[in-house]
Amino acid sequence: MKRVILSMLAVFTLVVTSCTSDDTPQGPVVYTPTLGQVVTGSDFTRASNGDYNNNYISNYGTLFTRNGKSTVSYGGQTTRLKQAKIIGSSLKSETSVADIQLMFEGREVGGELQSAGFSDANLNGTTKVVRAKSSSSIGLFGSSKNTSGQGKANVDAIDAFISGHQAVLSDWTTAAASGQAGRFQETGSTSYRYVDAKGRELDQLFTKSLAGALAYDQTVNQYFNRLDSENGDVAGGTKDYRKFNNDGLVVKGKTYTTMEHHWDEAFGYIYGNTGGQNLIYKYIDNVDGLTKFSGVEKDIFEAFVTGRIAIANKDYTVRDAQVATLREKLGLIIAVRAVNYLSAGAKIIDAAAGGTGKRADAFHDICEGYGFVNSLRYLVKGDGTTRYFTDAEVDGYLATLDAGNGLWDVTSTQLRDTADKIAAKGVGGLSWTLDDVNP
Repeated sequence: MKRVILSMLAVFTLVVTSCTSDDTPQGPVVYTPTLGQVVTGSDFTRASNGDYNNNYISNYGTLFTRNGKSTVSYGGQTTRLKQAKIIGSSLKSETSVADIQLMFEGREVGGELQSAGFSDANLNGTTKVVRAKSSSSIGLFGSSKNTSGQGKANVDAIDAFISGHQAVLSDWTTAAASGQAGRFQETGSTSYRYVDAKGRELDQLFTKSLAGALAYDQTVNQYFNRLDSENGDVAGGTKDYRKFNNDGLVVKGKTYTTMEHHWDEAFGYIYGNTGGQNLIYKYIDNVDGLTKFSGVEKDIFEAFVTGRIAIANKDYTVRDAQVATLREKLGLIIAVRAVNYLSAGAKIIDAAAGGTGKRADAFHDICEGYGFVNSLRYLVKGDGTTRYFTDAEVDGYLATLDAGNGLWDVTSTQLRDTADKIAAKGVGGLSWTLDDVNP
């Protein structure tokens, strides 16, 4: 009999739970997989729809259990990622500004903010509203989130991308030109791109800005700052999440501790909608494909898994090491893509000046870069408090892109200079240059 018990202990972690007014006890048996059981190989290739050609995400969602039931849940993050993708797509269609604002902002129903306006009924009537979670982390903006100060300024700028869509709609079939909103066809293309008077594709500005304002800010500056408490505030013990985790106390009616759940919600903002390929997840493999950054995709996923295992094992030193890794490497994805798109736009402008193609062919790349540049303001170093870029720096980069008639006027030299400045910051804790991004 003793041998049977010892054998069980080799597989299961036994946790004795107690009860508080806010938490209820679950079964005493917690199963924690090893890293190798979740990441069963080294294949991080993707199918045509964006999903991994492996079961790593499924393993993450099913192998962590308490009393035989999964302790992983990030459905809210999946909902917001899906909503964000639809809102972005609407900004390159004839959808009205009012309809797009409704999807982004939600509406009050019985005193509660709820999602609304989506053709997919599953995305409506929830408390998951994209704007409410954009530029609203407790780490950067405190309890005011995006209702005042810099948080509000940031989300107001995103609001302006939506309201600016009206000018594009008003000139939907007009030929775009310097100072004139409208549409154009890239060289060799039969489809149209729709831009404002500064040559900006507002769907790209919106979506790539959310890579930082939603996905990164919520993952890194919100949920990683709410693992032990509410950004350092245990609220008289009612929000002492580390103690709850140590005691094995789960959220009332749930299978997970608060710390476990907050970690999984962070995971969800990156991996919650892989088929949709939006925000940060879409670009991790692009960066991984560059020699300088090879292995970053595996590093990011394994850091999430290792951190989750550490939480189950109450090893907060290992957990915090993974947090530092994720702060850096998720930020690296954003910074590298900003540099990539700006420099790609510069090459197209130079080619147009030499008689190949036209200036407007560069606008799509520059607009993607614009959004990623806007996302730089959320990036923090591994310590979680030191920012890589000040708001003034980011605003300065954007001012360069917006000066005069915007993309109709910006020069390739200005684009490369901005890209060089971003690369020089060494986001990711690495020393890298524009040449590492565009060898």
